[in-house]
Amino acid sequence: MPSILPSASTFDGRVGHRGRRRSAWVALGPLALGMVLALGASPVAALPPTPATGLGGPSPVSPVNGGIPVSDLDAAERLTALGERYLEQHALADAEAAFRGALAIVEAALGPTDPQLADSMTALGDVRSERRDFAGAEILYRRALAVVETAYGAEDPRITGPLASLAGLYRKWERWDDAAALYLRLAGVFERILGANNFHVAMTLEHVADAHAAQGRYAEAEEFYGKVLAILAPWLGSDHALVQEVLAERAHARRQLELTRGEKG
Repeated sequence: MPSILPSASTFDGRVGHRGRRRSAWVALGPLALGMVLALGASPVAALPPTPATGLGGPSPVSPVNGGIPVSDLDAAERLTALGERYLEQHALADAEAAFRGALAIVEAALGPTDPQLADSMTALGDVRSERRDFAGAEILYRRALAVVETAYGAEDPRITGPLASLAGLYRKWERWDDAAALYLRLAGVFERILGANNFHVAMTLEHVADAHAAQGRYAEAEEFYGKVLAILAPWLGSDHALVQEVLAERAHARRQLELTRGEKG
């Protein structure tokens, strides 16, 4: 994701944005454009806000469930593509509006529990996380995980994406216990799918170690850094930069642990 930069709407009539404003209207497609025109002149202003209780029910500005032909899901794809272009321009407010519109269309067409919603929820959650709206992102990531779990089961490989998104949010939010718990679960899924010595398992366990270190739990951090090294060192060799980095992290945790024990003694 891009870093947070001041976001300027490309729909506010500023000089230099007229061409993009016109192309954005075209990109919405007939269904989304109809939704917009029914409510106001600005696509950004007309897109529905997220309800205080989170996403789940029909959007107040979307057609009722079943009212959208499946072919009109193309409008959601165009809105998603538009949101991705805004992300490339660091226009986070506009990206959020586009992703909200895409989610409203998909949810109205497929219902609130269809697993295809997960991608739209994750895209919108990513923008909210980037804007440091962590609570808003959490609602979306949790629901994305829930719809995938309900559709495929709690052990299905398809939960890895939503799990990683939610764990990463908690890491960014410095909710270390929540992050560690989800990363442990994610490591377990990777281990079942890919084997105990897989790179993804190692990198996920490193996040667990980092979470413990951030809270001053240096004994636990040292233990998990050791598990990471046990996977990476035989594969990459002890001189590899990544192995050296983890070795340094483990050494730091060990030094901090010794200092803590010395202070208590």
